[in-house]
Amino acid sequence: MTSFPFCCGFGQKLDEEDFKEEQNSVARLIHVLYNDEPEEMLKIICTVRKHIMAGGPKRLTFTVPPLAFSALKLVRRLQGQDGDMAGEEVPATPKKIFKLLNEIIEALSSVPSPELALRLYLQCAEAANDYELEPIAYEFFTQAFVLYEEEVADSKAQVTAIHLIIGTLQKMTVFGVENRDTLTHKATGYSAKLLKKPDQCRAVYACSHLFWVDDQDGIKDGERVLLCLKRSLRIANAAQQQANVTRGSSGPVTLFVEILNKYLYFFEKGNPQITSSAIQSLIELIKTEMQSDTTTPDKASDAFFSSTLRYVQFQKQKGGLMGEKYGPIKV
Repeated sequence: MTSFPFCCGFGQKLDEEDFKEEQNSVARLIHVLYNDEPEEMLKIICTVRKHIMAGGPKRLTFTVPPLAFSALKLVRRLQGQDGDMAGEEVPATPKKIFKLLNEIIEALSSVPSPELALRLYLQCAEAANDYELEPIAYEFFTQAFVLYEEEVADSKAQVTAIHLIIGTLQKMTVFGVENRDTLTHKATGYSAKLLKKPDQCRAVYACSHLFWVDDQDGIKDGERVLLCLKRSLRIANAAQQQANVTRGSSGPVTLFVEILNKYLYFFEKGNPQITSSAIQSLIELIKTEMQSDTTTPDKASDAFFSSTLRYVQFQKQKGGLMGEKYGPIKV
């Protein structure tokens, strides 16, 4: 009987498709598993974990995420409950589940799948935040940063990862001053080190939101917001000059208009460091750049800037406190 080699191109493709379909079926099965009793549900998760860890690294990218989200659902169910029941063989406590989650996600490092693991660590940090478990939330963020530093090498993946980190950190309420400062410092530092200048600029001005959070009274540091915006403006200027060298003409002024919109946002939020004169200066800078002979015409940038100016004019005409704030700005 003649046998065909497994490595045959056509056969290998079919085998790979079958493998993915099988693993997707396993993932769907994990999502279906459920028990009303938290302790029993935790036993199920632990049992499933033993089986999927024995399946080899190739299967982990399919099976770890549904198991992690199943554990996260259990954590959410425990909110408002005691959870630590005496006499139970496997008490379903949030701390125990978070420890299990850390071990489950860590297994992805053998695949490797750093971007996926990073996303899961951030999901866990959010859940720990809801329980006000600061050390655990900080540990999950630390793990996410370690992955970013050591494993995420692709420039596009880095951009996505840093914005996920910034967005998640912005929602965190559990951190004290020291831990939050450490994490925000890391986030802003890595934002400024992205490969491309436009990506640097957008990540840095996104970091400004880490220093001014509406629903957190203690996080309103206007000076550090302004520092982020000024830093992003310097990067945007460097990107413009870089475009001038590489293409012989300056690129679109989109980055400047994006920064202007951030200025307007914090201006309306009452940041005393963002003044009408600073906004006026930025508007004049953009107009000068757009009128420059070296600037490449760009309809999207022109429309964006015109729309922003119309918004400023609208605010001026509204009257009241907001109208007074916008009054000195000339468009």
